[in-house]
Amino acid sequence: MSSSSSSYSEYSNLQDLPDECWESIFKNLTHPLDHESLSLVSRHFLSLTNRLRTSLTVSDHLLPLLPALLRRFTNLTSIKLTRSFTADLNDLLIQIASSHLPSLHSLDLSHQPAFPSIGLQQFSQKFPTLKSLNCSSMGSLTTADLELIAECFPNLEEIDVSYNHDKYYMISDGDSRVRGLASRLKNLRKVNLSGNHNLRDSSIFALCHDCEFLEELVLVNTNFISKVSPNAFANAIRQRPQLRSLAVGCLPDGFVNGEFRRGNMNSKFIDALVSLKELTCLDLSYSPLSDEFLCAVAEEGLPLRKLKLPGCFEYRYGGISCLLRNCNNLEYLDLQRTLFLDDQCVIGLSMFLGNLNFVNLSENSKLSDSSLFAILGNCPLITEIRMERTSVGKHKLQQDCLVVNSHVKFLNLARNSCLNDESVKMIASVCPNLEMIDLSYCESVSDGAVEVLRKCCKIQHMKLARIGLELFRVDFEVPTLRVLDLSWLRIGDEELSLISKRCYRLRELKLDSCNKITAKGVTKVVENCKQLRVISLLSCENVAADVVAWMVFTRRSLRKITAPPRFHLTEGQRDLFLRHGCLVCQ
Repeated sequence: MSSSSSSYSEYSNLQDLPDECWESIFKNLTHPLDHESLSLVSRHFLSLTNRLRTSLTVSDHLLPLLPALLRRFTNLTSIKLTRSFTADLNDLLIQIASSHLPSLHSLDLSHQPAFPSIGLQQFSQKFPTLKSLNCSSMGSLTTADLELIAECFPNLEEIDVSYNHDKYYMISDGDSRVRGLASRLKNLRKVNLSGNHNLRDSSIFALCHDCEFLEELVLVNTNFISKVSPNAFANAIRQRPQLRSLAVGCLPDGFVNGEFRRGNMNSKFIDALVSLKELTCLDLSYSPLSDEFLCAVAEEGLPLRKLKLPGCFEYRYGGISCLLRNCNNLEYLDLQRTLFLDDQCVIGLSMFLGNLNFVNLSENSKLSDSSLFAILGNCPLITEIRMERTSVGKHKLQQDCLVVNSHVKFLNLARNSCLNDESVKMIASVCPNLEMIDLSYCESVSDGAVEVLRKCCKIQHMKLARIGLELFRVDFEVPTLRVLDLSWLRIGDEELSLISKRCYRLRELKLDSCNKITAKGVTKVVENCKQLRVISLLSCENVAADVVAWMVFTRRSLRKITAPPRFHLTEGQRDLFLRHGCLVCQ
């Protein structure tokens, strides 16, 4: 049998696989965008990938295609609007309500300028069993809007009416309205009221008392810190002993109730907190804590898996070490901006963190290489480390005393002024399976970044904005790299051409303020990177304007182009490019 006949026979046999097998294979693809390529193989694969799509993000440029997309992806479970959405929100919701989406249960309207009361009423008639609604950071949200939510979606299990973290927000007569929500939305499991400043004891008590299934309560930057007493809050959370997640922290530069500051969480509050025997997530961000409080939590052996204490103060190493020693299953730890934290502290704490997956130690200026390598050596399951704005690179360690950690995948070391090539090369040697690294604004790093590409054979995402690299020459193939940020680098067309040949599977490339490149280098990228979807040429002064149209019509995979400053986009051009599937913005 010829090789071509054999290949055809094998393909036919594969086609006979049950759909369940194909679906299992497709679900394990490394990137969701791979489904787009598969959908072009055959009608069978198109049907399978359509069924697997469960979420849709709607932006302005997607609107002309929305009816077709809603007919195509009938298994959608969630719809989210982009933050930059400017079209009529009521019309959009009415359009979605006219579609057949039997599995839809989540709607995200966050950051929209106005509450779409008319559209939501129509939407609720088609989807009265909606389970999750996100109305966070809306331009306006009145008490009447809250009443409408309760009326339209009585089966809600998750609601987010928080406000963004840099402003205070007030729902008029919010206390009584939140009590009204609690009395009518009996099935609530997750509630986020962060940023609302008209809440009092009674509303929080009502939430905990009336919502018998409540598992997650988020009250970050609310008047919990100014108007709710520790005793009242203790009485409230005692109503829901099955709480799994509690967030009652402040925010940077926030204010703290004097009673909380003086009492550092009084005995009634501590007793109530430790009575939550199913608590797995605790967030006390930017709050005053005492060693006694942390030790009291430790003694009860709560099954904490996630602990967030960024910016917390008034406690010391003794308290946090006592707690971590007793939290054997902790997977997530955030100690950002912890003033007393130094290398010796981190080395000691790392000994208790054998199950840790994620750690954030950013903005701790006393931490150096010793802390980073202690985490890598003592936390075998760690996958993500954030150490932005620290002193990594300041104290060098001997290579022969370091332990290889093949589990870590994500490493954020941005804005470390002491970090240099020697340290970066050492990091690459002990983290061979890195998939993402952020070295942005590390101005002493240059060719060490190239060594990361050479040594980390699974690297997919690399941020190198404003590092000290003069020449970026990659003389070997990097087929795994998907996202690359080279903003503010002094690279030219020759280097850009070489990068596009070696990193030919790039999907996103950011070249903001790379003023040495021209249209010649950009065309090489578009020609060589056949899967390119996003490219940013913001403030690239020497890139000619006419390259934009050429890119849209040449590389059909492109979905978004941030044009160079010389390009002036007309409405007609914008619509033409959108019809070709590409959003061009300036």
